[in-house]
Amino acid sequence: MRKVTTITTAAAASTTASGMLAVIPPRAPAPAEMGPFGDALGEATAAWLGAKKPTTREAYRRDVQSWIGFCLQRGTHVLSARKPDADLFGAWLQDPDAHRGAGAKPLSAASAARRMAAVSSWYRYLVACDVHERNPFEAAERPKVDRDFSATAWLDEAGARRLIEVAETRRSSSRVRDVAMIRLMLQLGIRVTEVVALDLGALGSVRGQRTVVISGKGGKRVQRALPAAAGEAIDRYLAQRAAGAGMEPQELTGLLFVTSTGRAVDRVEVFRLVRKLAALAGVAHPEGITPHALRHTFATIATERGADLDDLQDAMGHADPRTTRRYQRASRRLERDPAHLVAAALG
Repeated sequence: MRKVTTITTAAAASTTASGMLAVIPPRAPAPAEMGPFGDALGEATAAWLGAKKPTTREAYRRDVQSWIGFCLQRGTHVLSARKPDADLFGAWLQDPDAHRGAGAKPLSAASAARRMAAVSSWYRYLVACDVHERNPFEAAERPKVDRDFSATAWLDEAGARRLIEVAETRRSSSRVRDVAMIRLMLQLGIRVTEVVALDLGALGSVRGQRTVVISGKGGKRVQRALPAAAGEAIDRYLAQRAAGAGMEPQELTGLLFVTSTGRAVDRVEVFRLVRKLAALAGVAHPEGITPHALRHTFATIATERGADLDDLQDAMGHADPRTTRRYQRASRRLERDPAHLVAAALG
């Protein structure tokens, strides 16, 4: 007999948002905070989140919190929600009117679909743990996402060079470290979460070629070539860091990139750094230049320089070649628009 935790809509409506959101601990369940959810739901949620990587865990926590908040507004408990609630959630995530004055922005179709997928993953786990009977998101209407279109901004070669130049010349106590991170993102196209998670043990060499092992999505590990400029930037940073600690670079341990106090660099710090450098470099609309824009820049420049699709797919850690093609098409779409041919013919 499947164990199902139930609660009435009236009880759900009377529950405070803070109380409901507090039931999503990062690792260990806290029975005292479970409230109307019951211990089983809290334990299952804690296990579901605890199995994720730290960055994924935080993202999934925010996704589920968003769903819980939506259910509160509707007076519906998460264990009483059905497909229509999930459908409306997808529409609500993208509705500008629903978020006006709430201090949040509506999500793009891609972001809304990703959030719904995260909440669906949560429900699948609850069902597998016999905490719930069905996944309301299983057949929900997901936002339509055009896999051939990417709205992410990117830099051309000149803009990428200016960004590196500004990083290397600006006055900052973290300048040497920042240059190394920027070069890794631009020259290898790795994600910001992968940059801040890099361990010193990831650095190595194969047959005289310096390498770095990237731990990507789904625990996938990819060994990448470390270009000379990026390697030299890392060496300068590690030499500076070791000197400050009174040791040799080879004696350093732990994460590759740390703050002046030795803690891990937060990805939000990297977001701010990239936007600040973009503004200093005179990039148009610097607010749109993010770490992901640097990843897109890598793919664009690689494509323009003749990179093979399979090689680029491997480098970027894409499981589906269609994802890689989206970057390629975005970089070529304007230059190859037939409008140029017709305009030339018409004069």
